[in-house]
Amino acid sequence: MALHYIQRDHPPMNPTDPAIPAGNFSTWLRDMRTALSGRGGMNVDCGDCRGCCVSSYYVKVRAYETEALKRIGEEHLEAGPPGDPGSRLMGYHPDGRCRMLVDGNCSIYTDRPETCRSYDCRVFAAAGMNAGADKPVINARVARWRFDYEQECDRQEHRAVTAVANFLRQHPVRFGHGRVPSRPAEIAVLAVKAYEVFLDPPASDRDIAAAIVARVAEFDSERD
Repeated sequence: MALHYIQRDHPPMNPTDPAIPAGNFSTWLRDMRTALSGRGGMNVDCGDCRGCCVSSYYVKVRAYETEALKRIGEEHLEAGPPGDPGSRLMGYHPDGRCRMLVDGNCSIYTDRPETCRSYDCRVFAAAGMNAGADKPVINARVARWRFDYEQECDRQEHRAVTAVANFLRQHPVRFGHGRVPSRPAEIAVLAVKAYEVFLDPPASDRDIAAAIVARVAEFDSERD
C-alpha cells in the first residue's frame, strides 16, 4: 500500500474527555456500507451529542420517504439537488439547528429521513479527517471515537479507507468533471465506498483514480 496516503488530521482528543468505543472497525465498515446502499440505518452511541443536528446540514429527503416529507411539512422543504428528481432538501435555522430539533431532541425521530438514519460521524474517524472547520461540535465527538481491531485485516481495512480519503484530497485534478466533492462528509463517504482500491492499489496515481471512480460507480449501481 502507498504509505504516504496514510495520515490523520482529525483534531487531537482533549485529555479530559474520555475516549468513546466505536466498535470493531470491519463490522462498522460493513454496517456503514449497508446503510449507504439504502438497506439499513446506523446504530450510533450518540449519548447527549446532537452535533449533526446543530451543524448547519441540509438534509436530503427522497421522494419515496412520504412519512418524513409529511412530518417535515412543505414550509420547511426546498427543491432537491440537480439530477435527483423528486427529492427535497430540509434546511436549518439561522443558528444551524435542524428545523426538526425541538427541546434538544428530534421531533420526527421515528419517521426521520434516510439521510439521518445513515449519518454516522464515525465515518470521519474512519477516514482520518474531521467534519470541517465549521463543524466544531461534530469534530469534538470525532476526536473521541476509538475503533478496535480484532484481526490485522481490520487495521488493513481502516488504513485503506483513510488512504482513499487522503488520495481524493491530494489529487482532485486526477478526477475530471468535478467528480471529487469538496465537502468532508462526501469525501469520507466516497472513501467507504471505494476502500477496496487501497487493499491492493494500482501502481500509478492515474490508475488509482480510475479504480476509485469505477468502484464508486459499481457501489452506486448496486444500490440502484
